[in-house]
Amino acid sequence: MAGDDGRIGQIIDAGTRAPSVHNTQPWAVRVHDERHLSLRADPARRLPRTDPQGREMFVSCGAFLLNLRVAAAHEGLDAHARLVPDPDDPMLVARVALGPLTAPGFFDPHLYAAIGARRTARGSRVSTPLDPATVALLRRAVALEQAGLVLVGPRAPAHGALVTAMRRAEAFVVLDRERQEEDRDWLGVPRGAPDGVPADAMGTWFREPVRDVPPAGRDEASGARTFESGATAVIVTTRADGPRDWVVAGQALERMLLVATTRGVQASFATRVLEDPATRAELERACCPESRAQMLLRLGYGTGAPATPRRDLDDVVLGPAPGPALERDRH
Repeated sequence: MAGDDGRIGQIIDAGTRAPSVHNTQPWAVRVHDERHLSLRADPARRLPRTDPQGREMFVSCGAFLLNLRVAAAHEGLDAHARLVPDPDDPMLVARVALGPLTAPGFFDPHLYAAIGARRTARGSRVSTPLDPATVALLRRAVALEQAGLVLVGPRAPAHGALVTAMRRAEAFVVLDRERQEEDRDWLGVPRGAPDGVPADAMGTWFREPVRDVPPAGRDEASGARTFESGATAVIVTTRADGPRDWVVAGQALERMLLVATTRGVQASFATRVLEDPATRAELERACCPESRAQMLLRLGYGTGAPATPRRDLDDVVLGPAPGPALERDRH
């Protein structure tokens, strides 16, 4: 791509570096012209057993959108995103208009570099407590995206209830063969696949691709056992619980992860407890009774987590929309 086309390609590429459940990368972008994009969720990449409502799919798309906004600012552009989940077009996530950057201070320039440096610490130990200054920065990052952050330390009254809910969720999976098969479709894929989580990124507990996905320990990065240590759990919350809220949560999550990366902090996701309605409600009663829990993570200092693959831009960018459209160079 050249000129504006090249900038748009770089901006979209940065979006694809966002985290997603099982690295499904459930997003698609339509380029309408050199200043207008639309972001869509790809229902073919939703996990029907794990994520029947598409909540995690929309959270993933929200993380993509935050990266896109950061990359646009790096290119001297403001990406004004209008969140438009629409009953008549349920997979539409946001319409994005690119214009002159009016508030350069809204995005720390270090966040752009963090997009490429961010990793998910699957199976790694990230138990060193965060310092108060870092916690304050993470809280501010989430608040800037209109979401909330709840910390549950190992001595917090709610910590025991959190671990109990996680154990229950993991036990449910042991009895659900269809969910286990869905895990096997995406976890332990061969290195070189464009999506999914390669075996060498799964952590020390994973040994044999496809066949060795322990149901109780398969959680994206860590199960209940790892939360029994001195780690601090954080929960990203929203007031309500619909597609727009899920996109908001994804943007807040990714802004927090980028800030964390600039501080040498890695994230270990624990999604299973939020994928079952009963255990999600149990966690919310104990930890955030006035909010809806959208993501649970364990944060700690660490480096060296393996990268996961990303699809080519040609697989992410949809064909031209009817009417005038940006002609894209395909390489």
